[in-house]
Amino acid sequence: MQDHELYAAILGIQSPWRVESVELQLESGEVHVRLAHSDGEQWPCAECSTLCRLYDHQAERRWRHLDTSQYRTILHAEPPRSECSQHGVKVVRLPWAEAGSRFTALFEGLAIAWLKSASQQAVADLLRLSWDEMYDIMERAVAHGLKRRAVEAIRYLAVDEKAFRMGHSYVTLVNDLERSRVPYVAEERRQSRLDGFWPTLSAQQMASIEAVAMDMWDPYVASAQLHLPGVKSKIVFDKFHVAKHLSEAVDQVRRREHKTLKASGDDRLSGTRYDWLRNRAAMEPEDRREFDVLRQSGLETERAWALKETAMTPKVPALRPNLFMKQSLVM
Repeated sequence: MQDHELYAAILGIQSPWRVESVELQLESGEVHVRLAHSDGEQWPCAECSTLCRLYDHQAERRWRHLDTSQYRTILHAEPPRSECSQHGVKVVRLPWAEAGSRFTALFEGLAIAWLKSASQQAVADLLRLSWDEMYDIMERAVAHGLKRRAVEAIRYLAVDEKAFRMGHSYVTLVNDLERSRVPYVAEERRQSRLDGFWPTLSAQQMASIEAVAMDMWDPYVASAQLHLPGVKSKIVFDKFHVAKHLSEAVDQVRRREHKTLKASGDDRLSGTRYDWLRNRAAMEPEDRREFDVLRQSGLETERAWALKETAMTPKVPALRPNLFMKQSLVM
């Protein structure tokens, strides 16, 4: 088998394309494969697939293919352009690579397969790619995945921000809690960033949303209120933030009441700050008995504490809290 026949078989090249030449460059450690096509062919329009006449060719382009042993393999070709009566002059679709890519489809497939088991940097190092090249391959793979994804009902969402790198750099994340996937990511944690998510959903998907878990970040709340029908019964605040605000309210009541009692010589609340904030069930038996006596002494702090405990009791079992990353309370 001749070298051009070997590479035609390896690449899956079929008529009207053919391997015209194969050149091994030992000094650069590369194999260069040049592709050409038959004359007089009609080419499908890249938009509508209608067979059209050949208009011209683009300048020669290069694509990185899977390595041949230890040698980088580079494909060369001049992409044809067809002239469609409806869509005008378009570059034809090439069987070995995606439009705009500088890598063959097989090479990109290998990179994505390796990314399932290794970090982006590790795969880039192994394939001798730059960070930008690795990112472009990932971006195309994500775009293809989104096109293939069926439009499905989304019942439970979670909105959160995630810090990355050094300092206060954030991204906005939207999670599909039932399927454990992330359908949307945007830079920064602004209302406008979350605003960009809602138009990506169909009317049926918007109607299927039963609950959206989030913290008490006002821009996220405002975005949900602006876009989500029936939002007041669907926003679910993350329990950690609810507990934080309730605990702060109890402590404010305790401090105010302690100041009043102390002025009259009553020091019942001295040294009790953390008793009102910690979990009663986790107290030692003796501490729990002393705390219960304090609770029964008619204090305003005790009423505030009781309201906090009542608020933190789950009220909506139908939401199946196990679906949420954190236990939540309906607003």
